[in-house]
Amino acid sequence: MSMEAVAALLGHRSLDMTLRYAKIANRTVADEYFAVTKMVESLYQQGKPLPADAIMPKIARLRREHHRLLGNGYCTRPPELDCAFEAICETCTFFQTSIEFRPTLQRQRDHAAKHHQTHRVDLFDRLITRVDRHAS
Repeated sequence: MSMEAVAALLGHRSLDMTLRYAKIANRTVADEYFAVTKMVESLYQQGKPLPADAIMPKIARLRREHHRLLGNGYCTRPPELDCAFEAICETCTFFQTSIEFRPTLQRQRDHAAKHHQTHRVDLFDRLITRVDRHAS
């Protein structure tokens, strides 16, 4: 699957965002990815184009029921709303994170501190505090 297709699937406007955050962490998504890959390979071997509506049923359900996975949390923005943030998701009201992302948040906080980005240090400190509070 091309990065452009992955970006479209995740709702990203830029490939930079996709390269930073895209990963197959959900087993259902991974299964669907490989099913689509097989379908695409089969169509190419037959010399047929991929249908525009070639979305697998489980992916359609996931789009309705689940949030988009980011590198350090989830985007809970409804699909019909436009995203004005693109690469600063942590400051968006639709951004949610949990204890599983604490190591990533800590690394991002430490990186910001190393580069004297005090506003980002404050942001990640607040996120880490919120994660720790919800985990206990």
